[in-house]
Amino acid sequence: MRKYLKIFNKHYRKCLLALGLGSLLVSCNPVGNTGSGDVLVRVYDKYLYASDLEGVVPPGLSVRDSLTMVRTFIQNWVDNELIIKKAEENLPDERKDFSDELNEYRNSLIIYEYEKMLVQQQLDTVVSLDAISKYYLQHRNNFTLSNDVVVMKYLTLYPASPAVSELRQYIRSDELADKDSLALYCSKYALDFSLFEDRWLSIEELKELVPVDDYNYELFMAGERYYELNDTDLIYMIRFIDYKPADSIAPVGVVENDIREMILNKRKNNLIRNMQQTVLKDAIEHNQVEIF
Repeated sequence: MRKYLKIFNKHYRKCLLALGLGSLLVSCNPVGNTGSGDVLVRVYDKYLYASDLEGVVPPGLSVRDSLTMVRTFIQNWVDNELIIKKAEENLPDERKDFSDELNEYRNSLIIYEYEKMLVQQQLDTVVSLDAISKYYLQHRNNFTLSNDVVVMKYLTLYPASPAVSELRQYIRSDELADKDSLALYCSKYALDFSLFEDRWLSIEELKELVPVDDYNYELFMAGERYYELNDTDLIYMIRFIDYKPADSIAPVGVVENDIREMILNKRKNNLIRNMQQTVLKDAIEHNQVEIF
C-alpha cells in the first residue's frame, strides 16, 4: 500500500497542482486495464492507471482533501479487486454464471428504451380542460382532500392609505364594476394582493400569505366570508370565496394536475399495449411466431 501511495504522490500530485484539479473533474472512465498514464497499483493482473482517477474529485476541494479522496478511492479499488479475486477462486462455476441474469437485464433495458422512444415520438401530451373535466366527473369520488382548502381574494396596505374604505367596500362586493375598481385600487395602493377566484390554496399556503390563524369551515358556513386583521404596520383584508374541508371531495382545480398525469399515463399504457399487439399480429402474419 505504501508503495502505490508513493507512486501516486510522486506523479499525480503534480497533475493536481498543475491542472488545478481540472483533469479530475471530467467523466470517470472504467478502471482496470483500459487506462493510460502512470500505473498507480497492480492487483494480480489488474492495473489502476492515473487516468482512471478522472472524475473522482468533486469541484471545490483543496489539494489536501483531493489527495485524501483519491487515496481512499485507490484503497477501495484494491480491496474490491482482492475480494473479487478471492471469490473467483472459491466459488463453484455454477455460482459464477450470471449470463441469464445479464441477458434478462439487457433485454429489459432495450425494451424500456424502445418504449421510451415510442412514447416520445407518438404520445399526445395535450390534455384539454374538457378531458380533465370529463375524467373528474367520472371519478370525482376518488379524489378526497387531506387538508382544508380555500379560494380567497386578499390585499395588504398601510393603515394610512387613503383608499382603506374604498378597498374594504370593493373586496366585499360581487358587482362587476366593484371588481374592476378593486383591481385598479389594488394596483395603485396595495402592497400585496391576489384577486384570483379560481385558485385553491391549502390552509398552510393561506397562512404563508396572510396571518390568519383562527378562520375555519364553521365560520365560512356561518356566512363570515370577510376577514380583516389590523396591526400597527399593515391592514390585511381577506374575502373568502369558497372553502372545502378535509375529507370532502376535492375540487377539480385542486386535482387538475393529478388528473392530467393520470390521463397521460393511461394514454402511455394504451400506446405501449397497442404496440405490443401490433408487433404480435405482424409476427403471426409473417409466420414468425409458432405455437407447438
